Amino acid sequence: MKCLFIALGVYHAVGGVEKFNQRLLRSLSEIRQAEGLLCRVVALWDQPEHAARAPAGIGFEPCGSRKLVAALKFCRHAFSSQPDVILYGHLLLAPLAFAARLLSPGSRQILIVHGWEVWREPFRRRIPLWERVAVRLGIDEVVSVSRLTMQRMRKAYGLPESRFRVLPNAVDRPAEVRLGRRERSPGRQILSVSRLTKGTLHKGCGEVIQALPLVLERFPDVTYHLVGEGELRPRLEELAEEAGVRRNVQFHGRLDDPALEALYGNVDVFVLPSKKEGFGIVYLEAWKHGLPVIAGNQDAGAEVVTHGYNGLCVDPDSREQIAAALIELLSDPQRAARMGQAGRRTVAEQYSHEAFRDRLAGILLSGARRRRAAAEWRSEEA
Repeated sequence: MKCLFIALGVYHAVGGVEKFNQRLLRSLSEIRQAEGLLCRVVALWDQPEHAARAPAGIGFEPCGSRKLVAALKFCRHAFSSQPDVILYGHLLLAPLAFAARLLSPGSRQILIVHGWEVWREPFRRRIPLWERVAVRLGIDEVVSVSRLTMQRMRKAYGLPESRFRVLPNAVDRPAEVRLGRRERSPGRQILSVSRLTKGTLHKGCGEVIQALPLVLERFPDVTYHLVGEGELRPRLEELAEEAGVRRNVQFHGRLDDPALEALYGNVDVFVLPSKKEGFGIVYLEAWKHGLPVIAGNQDAGAEVVTHGYNGLCVDPDSREQIAAALIELLSDPQRAARMGQAGRRTVAEQYSHEAFRDRLAGILLSGARRRRAAAEWRSEEA
């Protein structure tokens, strides 16, 4: 079986889409070994130095942000390889499906969607005609990271549920069980991890800062750790000053993996009351470390987090609800620890790398097996 995957980027950044694409490539490499899959990747935004990071057996071609180069490479591979499956890693790449239908008419065209790029919130009420045509006529199947994204895209584009498959995000299984509190800084510690760009205002970090005065009335020793960098950071620092909590908020900027791992082990609660999460992989990463999480109840966070079991879901616009959830978990460390351990079980049972790989294999191989069975049936009839 042959697979061609075109993505905006895989290794050029550290966002949720890039993490999904990295896991996708790792899974394709493992499926290749088990099923004899031949896979080639064309990545628009990745640079030549990123090619060395691709898994074994994956033909990885970075295009250095050159759109024409990426399009030409994609068309060349679609024509020369005649892949069984073509994966499009972002909605913006969907128009290439029209070229692929001419160059490789036997290929299944599968679009991967992540969240608000297909939600059509009020900031973008009208779907551009090229998007609607590309998705409805060029794409055979849509793979969504959550049921919420699937349902919202169905409504926006008028697509039947039969066109969709769900492939949730995943993380590697936790290596060791976190038992109790580790030796760490004194006081109660809470954590958010997010890009701090204007496009991430919906993540809710500002609302957490505004909720801190209410939390500090109960727990004056609370420290809010905020990991991430971007043009929004100065505004959040000003907001902390205005709220009178600047000394209780620690801005870490962007951390490397070892430093971030250490910080996860140094906190009590993970909080990200977002409004536009297409999935929320950060909740899985917090669960890996045995942390209870606080998510928003207006997006896919409420699909991933089971309220009262492995975390709490709150109104992301209500600083009172955010503060109450933080106080609830900080007041009862044993209950918080039970939620964190429930989160670890959730990762192991539903969102492990192995589960992701097996779901992906099912999506890729189902069409190939159907075509093979049909060919065998036709041969027997002849």
